[in-house]
Amino acid sequence: MARKQKKKKSTPISSRLPGWSSIEEGTRSSIARTCLLTIATLAVAAGASYGVSNLDTHVEELILGEVNQATFTFVDLPQSLVTLAGADLEASLDGIRDHKWTASHMCQSVAEAIGDVGWIAKIDSVRRLPAGRFEIRATYRVPEALVQLEEYFLLVDRAGVRLPGRYSYDPTWPIVQGVAASPPIPGSSWSGDDLRAGLDVIHELSNESFAHQLTGVLVGNFGGRGDPRASHIELATDRAGGRIRWGSAPGFEQEENLVAHKLTILRNNFQRTGRLDGGYPVIDISTFADRFTVPG
Repeated sequence: MARKQKKKKSTPISSRLPGWSSIEEGTRSSIARTCLLTIATLAVAAGASYGVSNLDTHVEELILGEVNQATFTFVDLPQSLVTLAGADLEASLDGIRDHKWTASHMCQSVAEAIGDVGWIAKIDSVRRLPAGRFEIRATYRVPEALVQLEEYFLLVDRAGVRLPGRYSYDPTWPIVQGVAASPPIPGSSWSGDDLRAGLDVIHELSNESFAHQLTGVLVGNFGGRGDPRASHIELATDRAGGRIRWGSAPGFEQEENLVAHKLTILRNNFQRTGRLDGGYPVIDISTFADRFTVPG
């Protein structure tokens, strides 16, 4: 005769959830509903978050599908540099135009690509805009003068930094002739005090009413390296073969007129005759503070 199996005693709910049986039935139902509502809310929130994430990805894919290439705008490029520098700046970005414009590194890549272009002194900001557009703000180097070499000319800015390109003569800029040092790579400073002296003279004369009659500064005898007795710096005028013997570099005068005296003589000449050279082919303004001399 088979033995009857003993039934296992079931553990009351009250022993697993102490105090639960002591709560009124209506209160227990309210707590249960609250728990279920909380769980449902969390589930909806998780689903919404997933949906938004997928929506963002879908929108990005739609946008990227419409934008074939990133576009770049140099928002504060001086008008005077649009023709000179525009092609160089655009060419520097050719390697990254097809990159995914939403990539986190894109702004940094743009800054690095244009950072080595000699026209740019400093990158101020690169801003990403919708539809693959980028705005670039920078501090630019502006041409101050041409430096004459044997067969061509190079542009430099006020600080003596070489700018990109090789040029034919252009009367837009005065020439510095006789620079001793070889040209550096674009974006680098040209060594030698002779170029800086020439640029200093050009700067002193650039705002004068007679500046258009100045065509260049000759520094071949800078420091008296060719002839200690001759003028270290001369000005070339728009008269064929016209010369003005300036003297020493600004700030290095010894027993000669200071810059202020030389400018006064040139201003008086221009006021009297309409010519900074007073109408003479060659004059010397380095000796007397109140007048020029005509070399014999």
